[in-house]
Amino acid sequence: MPITAEDPAVVDAVVELFKALSNPTRVAIINRLAQSPSDVNSLVEFLGDTSQPLVSHHLKILREAHLVDMTRDGKSNQYSLVDTHVASIFFDALNHMKEHNHDCKH
Repeated sequence: MPITAEDPAVVDAVVELFKALSNPTRVAIINRLAQSPSDVNSLVEFLGDTSQPLVSHHLKILREAHLVDMTRDGKSNQYSLVDTHVASIFFDALNHMKEHNHDCKH
């Protein structure tokens, strides 16, 4: 049976995905990981003013939303996007807002 948008479990999963992406720090992490995998220290450096525990917290949320994977690399963890769909969602939303930003006169 095909999954449809009317399937409550699918709708709930989509809502959770957008909740995970509804934070500027998490969006910045997705943006960085779309370029290449990274460890938490590199993400802290990239974000600038965000503490390591807070970055780890955001990574946990992104992992629970099935957007980010973690693999052990020696003594550190490497984080990467689960698949290319995650980058596509991010870049499609970014491009949409760039194209339509001039339309929003709120």
